[in-house]
Amino acid sequence: MADTRTVMIVDDEAIVALNIRNLLRRQGYEAVSVHSGEECLQKIGQGIVPDMILMDINLGPGRMNGPETTRRVQLQHADIPVILHSAYTDPETIQATRDMTKYGYVHKVPGNEEFVLATVEMAFKLQERERMYRDLSAHVNRLREEQNAFIAREIHDDLGQSIAALKMNLTMLGRSLKDAQLEPIITDMREILDATAIKVRTLIHELRPPVLDTSDIVEALTWHVREFEKTFAIPTSFLSSEQTLELEPEKSLALFRIVQEALTNSARHGEPGTISVAVKQEDGFLRVTVTDDGRGFSPGGNTTPRSYGILGMRERAEQWNGSLTIESVPGQGTSVSASFPIGPEPSGEAS
Repeated sequence: MADTRTVMIVDDEAIVALNIRNLLRRQGYEAVSVHSGEECLQKIGQGIVPDMILMDINLGPGRMNGPETTRRVQLQHADIPVILHSAYTDPETIQATRDMTKYGYVHKVPGNEEFVLATVEMAFKLQERERMYRDLSAHVNRLREEQNAFIAREIHDDLGQSIAALKMNLTMLGRSLKDAQLEPIITDMREILDATAIKVRTLIHELRPPVLDTSDIVEALTWHVREFEKTFAIPTSFLSSEQTLELEPEKSLALFRIVQEALTNSARHGEPGTISVAVKQEDGFLRVTVTDDGRGFSPGGNTTPRSYGILGMRERAEQWNGSLTIESVPGQGTSVSASFPIGPEPSGEAS
């Protein structure tokens, strides 16, 4: 097997770690073992970043446990799969770690090493399928944005100019006609054209906000919040820890679309009295949170148009090794938070 992917074994039991390490090496993997969560984080901080981690839960008294180590690893490297490997099978431990990883929970018992190997291999296959899905999703999103930009240009160049020409002709017609009976009709036509021009401009901005081509993400979000507040008449505040923030254009667009979708979902489904948008850069991550005081919902409920919007937001975040979290309680409002690493672009279609 010509596989040079690296698996880091985090286990305080030296014999267990040695047996698994030798098994993985015989299968062609690079395998390294550490005996504590602190050592795991230290290795990663030194640039020794594994392709997968096999994580024990209890790493010994006085030491950082597996769940906390996993949480800290995923803050900086959300793309590293983590398999939990533990002797604990009690319902409390299973429940507490249920949402910590999607790559597996393997019971640690003597002679179970082959099952560990099979789980590692399946986890790598799942990771590869997820990577292909992210690349496809990024490709589809990019095509959609390119099509949106093309349609926006066509609307601006053709329909926009036609409306402008009609308004000029209508003005000239009003000046040349002196029939008092026609004045209300001409006034009504002018108001219809003005309203149409506003709708066209709004449509162009929704398809491809021009502000994204001329401003950084903070200024673009400031503009969008202001426009959203005028459109929906919902008091909406915006607060940023940064005055300006330069991101890759496609990452800025992904972040903008997430905020746009979160605000629209709130206005259409949440019945909020107020909404807040907050941008904060911290520890190499950019976090954007949209919070409302509306009626809330059950995030794990039935499939609805709102859930499709959440899926789209999550896909955009994950394309950039980011994450999306939803916190909502019926009657207590909703908080949507997207977190992006500030750093090099991920490989694949998103780049």
